[in-house]
Amino acid sequence: MIFTRRTRQYRLLSCLVSLLLPSLACAQAGNASVLELTVDQHRIAGELSVELDNLNSPLELDTDLDGEVTWDEIRNRRPDIEDHLRNHVFIFANGSEVDLQFDELAYGSFNGMPSILSHFSATAAQDVQHIGINNTLRGDSYRLRLRFAGAASLDTVLPAGGGTASFSRAEAERSELGRSIVNGMLHIWQGYDHILFLLVLLIPAVFHRTDAGRESVSNFGRLLKQVVIVVSAFTITHSLTLSLAAMKLVSLPPRFVEIAIAVSVLLAALHNFLPRTTGVRNAWLASGFGLLHGFGFANFLGESIAGAAPIVRTLVGFNIGVELGQLAIVAVFLPFAFWLRDTRFYRFGLLYGGSGAVCIVSLFWIWGRAF
Repeated sequence: MIFTRRTRQYRLLSCLVSLLLPSLACAQAGNASVLELTVDQHRIAGELSVELDNLNSPLELDTDLDGEVTWDEIRNRRPDIEDHLRNHVFIFANGSEVDLQFDELAYGSFNGMPSILSHFSATAAQDVQHIGINNTLRGDSYRLRLRFAGAASLDTVLPAGGGTASFSRAEAERSELGRSIVNGMLHIWQGYDHILFLLVLLIPAVFHRTDAGRESVSNFGRLLKQVVIVVSAFTITHSLTLSLAAMKLVSLPPRFVEIAIAVSVLLAALHNFLPRTTGVRNAWLASGFGLLHGFGFANFLGESIAGAAPIVRTLVGFNIGVELGQLAIVAVFLPFAFWLRDTRFYRFGLLYGGSGAVCIVSLFWIWGRAF
């Protein structure tokens, strides 16, 4: 068989990959060393899991030399273990090193590896805005998870033997805002009832009202203005009830909310059968039913909006995400609607046939959610 130069290169690359993959998999699976930090104002709480071998080698924990480290041996050497950790893990709050106070020590298996888990705490002079970590422990690497109270977790890999990392509260808050925006977008795209409600409001948007009934909108700018009015009406009202529900000022039973949302989809679809229903006239529907959908959004957020500190940032991010998700749907649907607005397919197939199909789907939702 004749091999070209490129074929030989591909075969060589395949061999290298096949040799490397098991090593990488073992390295990932065998890493049981983890450092978790939680920062709340000026207090720092931490958990440090270290593979037993990385402590046994420098400290010689196997005092009876039987080749096995027991819990009694670990417990008897607890002061030495804590001193060793204190001398190799350094935490800096606002640029100043803090003293680690160890609370509990545990021994067990983590990620399939014998490990020692230690809990510790520290107190900074002021509220922590910046935090730094320096790790000189033995081992391959340490997974680091840092969380500022009221913000998203920050994750990274901290190399052993001199690995450093630094984070700021502002960075964590930006991460929390970004995560809330993504959650809002995903909720719209994964919520079929919200998508259908938006679509049945958009279908008649390409028409305007005249004495004769519906007439096609001739100007795309005018169409865009009508859509902005409808979507904005929905956004304003659902943001209002979402905020009230998140702050525990108003609450409705989740089951009632889900049934009511399905009913809102049904009524919006039925409204399209009225001969004078147009985009602007649907703004009041969007506004009224947006109040119900806001409670649905609040039920989706659930515990992620609990607590006073992150609630405003979470709500702002989630509402931005919902709006971006809606605009993405509008951006896809609107050009096709404007292009097809004068066709029989759109005027009868989509306006009436599509709205009728949504009515049937919403009836199934109402039945399923009620019974």
